[in-house]
Amino acid sequence: MDPTEALHDLRDFLRLPVQSIDDLSFRISSTLSALNIHRTSLAPSSITAKDLKAIERYLPAVQGALIQDVLPHFVGILDGDARSSIKALFSPPRQAEGLAIRRTIALSSYLTLPSYVKTPKSGETSLPKPMRSFLISLLSDLATDYSIDDIYYGIFSSDQTKEGAEGMNRLRWEEALKAAVGIPAKVGNATGRWKIEESDDIEVPPRLLPKSYFDGFVRRFESLLYEVSQESSQDVAPLRQVLEKLASVGLLIAEPGSDLSRVPSLLTPLLPSLLNHLHPEPSVPLPPYPDTFLPSLILPLPSSTLASFTESLLAHLTHHLIDPALPLAPDQPDERVKRAVSVLKSILGEPQVGGEAWEAVTRSVLSGKGKGGMSMNAWKEQARNRLVVGWVAEGGETAAKAFIEVVVDAWTDPKYVKFSMYSQQFRLTHMLLQAFSLLPRYWPWLVQLSYRGRFITSFQSYLSHPDPSIRRLGMVVAEILSELTIIEDDMQVDKSEADEIEELRKGLEVDEDVDEERLPKKPNGPKKKAESKRLRFHGMWEGTGDGKDECRWLRRGLGVRDADATIGSEWEGWLLGWNDVPQIPLQPEEAPRPRGRIHSKPSRPPSPKTKKPRKPKIVMLDDSQVDDPLSGYASSSPSSSRAPSPTPEYLEEVANDPTLGLDEANRKKVQRPVYIGQLVALLKEREKPECVEMALQWGEGLVRAKREFGTELSENAVAVTLMTLGLNDQFQIEDFDDKRQGILNALAACAPKQAAPFLIEQYFNPQYSLQNKSYILTALAMGARELAGLSVPQASRTTRAIDFPSKTLPPNLHKKYVSAADVPPSRRLEDNSQSQIDQAIDGVRDLILSKGVKKGEETVPEFARERRLRVGEPKRAKVADVNSLAASQMARATRPPPVVPFKAIAAEYFILPLVNRFWHHFQDASIREERAVQMGSRFRAAGAGLVLSPMAIEKFLMALALMLDAARHSTVFLSVICPEAMELAVTIGVRHPAPPKLSSDSELDDLSRAEAQVLSAALELALVCLDIAVDLDGGRTLAREKSALILAAGEWASEVFKTETEGGEVSAGQGGRNEGKIRAEAAGIIIKVGEIGDKWGNLGMGLGM
Repeated sequence: MDPTEALHDLRDFLRLPVQSIDDLSFRISSTLSALNIHRTSLAPSSITAKDLKAIERYLPAVQGALIQDVLPHFVGILDGDARSSIKALFSPPRQAEGLAIRRTIALSSYLTLPSYVKTPKSGETSLPKPMRSFLISLLSDLATDYSIDDIYYGIFSSDQTKEGAEGMNRLRWEEALKAAVGIPAKVGNATGRWKIEESDDIEVPPRLLPKSYFDGFVRRFESLLYEVSQESSQDVAPLRQVLEKLASVGLLIAEPGSDLSRVPSLLTPLLPSLLNHLHPEPSVPLPPYPDTFLPSLILPLPSSTLASFTESLLAHLTHHLIDPALPLAPDQPDERVKRAVSVLKSILGEPQVGGEAWEAVTRSVLSGKGKGGMSMNAWKEQARNRLVVGWVAEGGETAAKAFIEVVVDAWTDPKYVKFSMYSQQFRLTHMLLQAFSLLPRYWPWLVQLSYRGRFITSFQSYLSHPDPSIRRLGMVVAEILSELTIIEDDMQVDKSEADEIEELRKGLEVDEDVDEERLPKKPNGPKKKAESKRLRFHGMWEGTGDGKDECRWLRRGLGVRDADATIGSEWEGWLLGWNDVPQIPLQPEEAPRPRGRIHSKPSRPPSPKTKKPRKPKIVMLDDSQVDDPLSGYASSSPSSSRAPSPTPEYLEEVANDPTLGLDEANRKKVQRPVYIGQLVALLKEREKPECVEMALQWGEGLVRAKREFGTELSENAVAVTLMTLGLNDQFQIEDFDDKRQGILNALAACAPKQAAPFLIEQYFNPQYSLQNKSYILTALAMGARELAGLSVPQASRTTRAIDFPSKTLPPNLHKKYVSAADVPPSRRLEDNSQSQIDQAIDGVRDLILSKGVKKGEETVPEFARERRLRVGEPKRAKVADVNSLAASQMARATRPPPVVPFKAIAAEYFILPLVNRFWHHFQDASIREERAVQMGSRFRAAGAGLVLSPMAIEKFLMALALMLDAARHSTVFLSVICPEAMELAVTIGVRHPAPPKLSSDSELDDLSRAEAQVLSAALELALVCLDIAVDLDGGRTLAREKSALILAAGEWASEVFKTETEGGEVSAGQGGRNEGKIRAEAAGIIIKVGEIGDKWGNLGMGLGM
């Protein structure tokens, strides 16, 4: 039977209910025979592309039907033959006969099976219990027999000459690679989830454990690399994707682990076979990797991945390189390092300055500066340093100079000298001295390097370090550099000790302000005897401790080049120790200390006995001369004022991170902001109370000072507004709310075109609380009044001193014993609960209502005569002498002109955007409510309804009324602003009627009071609109264009007034200071509508007048 027909028939068969296990076994066996992979089948004579295409097309559907629909019912009763036949449809036994078909089937399984063990999404069914163990065993067999090399050949061995075939194969490769790499994680997550959720304990097969799985995966990947490298046409892009994928899942570990470790790694299983193929065994006739294959594969990796790969590669190449029984000698070239250099060059290529490999290696060196350390017994780190230097030496003098520049920049960094640990500095110093060995003595470039100001200044940093070991590192580099750049002069006579110390001091004195031009320029040769002399710190290296052993060890390694070593004939040496890996690698601290080897050979010939030994130029104190160490003291009692001594744990933390030892007093204090950008930076530091307090203290003044100072404020106004709104009083800062409100008011007044639209937008943002929304409305209203030249009420204070500080009690007792009656009348705050909006709206309302009183007095002769004869203080112009106190007070009382008149921007930036956004929000809320009612459930959204709450609507209408009062002189007030505001007031007022009587229920009482407050605010807004319209043109524009709106306002006010007067009680608890406010406002509207009607067309008819 044709494979296409067999797979098609099997797919259709599985879509129908399977009646018996015998029918299923027969169908599957027939299909396997058609594919020539049955155990009784003969090897196929040929495999056509049509057969492979049929497997790709039909087999995934067959596998899915088996796992989801068929096998859950029969998997428990399958015998051995039936189970083997079914497994062959997922992972056929690996044989050379028909390998292309078997690989195609395995590829389909890699793309299909992992999807059934992933975490199901909502609405998806989990894998049935009977299929879980069977599916895990299928994945284990698949990973054992087929791996990444079979996936590669199963995809890219097909014909790619057709149009679009190459792109399709690349997509399949990416999908298959992702599935293959993710199998261990998916299996582990699935078994853990099944065990927790359904108590189904399924053990993960050893082959699917991460380390075992990836070890086999990487070995097969290296085999694939070697096979592809021997082909004539090489496309390494798919292979590079494998490296990127393995690196992304964390297989590029910094240090190789032991064989007992369960952590998977890329290079640990890769290196043995890779090294074997780089230098094949002479008895095996295999060609090595081509010279350019591995660099072309690795170097195009992303820079971060390449840096991690290089860091891991350097650590792995030297991990087993040095046998503890044969340690690395510092004064002898080593063939093992030379072999490792050859391997590194084969993998990364030649060291080209500025190339990808160069950047990755230098980045590894510099990253190690802050991470790893080194000691005389750490042979791995020593070999790593010598490996890097040996690889750099392959690039010649150009590479050596560039590498020395990189190391010198890091070694001379003052922060590195001051804060890094000794082991880290010892490692980098060893690297630097090894790099010096790459250049010949007295080379002009090396002489020029010794003249550099930064290099000489770094010696001062080392000499001033408190650690004697680190001081000696700087001294040994200075001594060695002088040996490499200054010619030895045997005719020099001994000078006195004082002369030598003075000469050294002068040589190390470098002015910090001097630049490179003042130093000697480009010396053409070694330094002459007339200019300077070599440094000789003979006494510094004698003895043990304080870095003396390490300095002698560093001097022994000077001039040693591993390239001079002779490579032996042993082939096993090319495996770099990876052929015989110990079970538990020996740690450096467990290795024998080669003290005798280091001390056996002196670094310099002994001085003649007849010659008096020189004393060191810098004298180090020995143990007997050092002062007794200070012992810490503990506080004798909790009340002791002495600070306790630092604990050993704290000292250890300071040693790891010296910045923790900085005193708080030495830290930079928060500076007062002088630019708006600095104010934004302070406001961003919300977790630092000193920054927040500084920003609040000077924020308002800075904003007002920058109002006409270029575009600095306009460019940063939105940022300052956003940061100010986001502040919370978590540190209990004094006058926090007042200062924050002052900044917002200043922004609205000094940058209205930027701040006002942003504030309006944030008002309808549900993330802000009702208090924040109140701040926004206050800023808009007070900013509008300030721009219009009107008075701005001062913010109320909750506390007020009653007398001089010497006559007040402590704060707690003051609050306990001093009552409001004790406060003098002159200092008493009558109403400290009113906000700025409340104070301003009260003044506007009282002014409007007082107009009617004045007009009423004019109509009564007796009242008019009494009013005219009433004695009042005449208004006179104030005059004061120049430079007098009165003149300065008058100057301060004069307000600066606004940045822009409010009448010019009221409609565009304040009132109309606020009204329009409210209508949009109201419409959206209404639609949600209607939809929720139709669906039978109420709409719930946290914070979304605050805008339409009674308290928010009241503040909104009051702020809008204040803005209308400030915008009375706008050119579009009568035609646009007033009608829009009137319509809003009437609409909201009608929707919030006031009940005539109070309810006994407290909840209903609160609700009625809130509704009455909204009604009062709506009446105030309508009254302001009508009053301004009457003042401007007597109400003519409204009467002609919006007569229906005026009639509606009059009818609404009449109903409210009637309810108030006939009910016999004030509505909703409007007693106290607010008693009669609604009635007065309604009466005012009725009077205004009546005036307009009498003048322009009897609009007051029917309003109860």
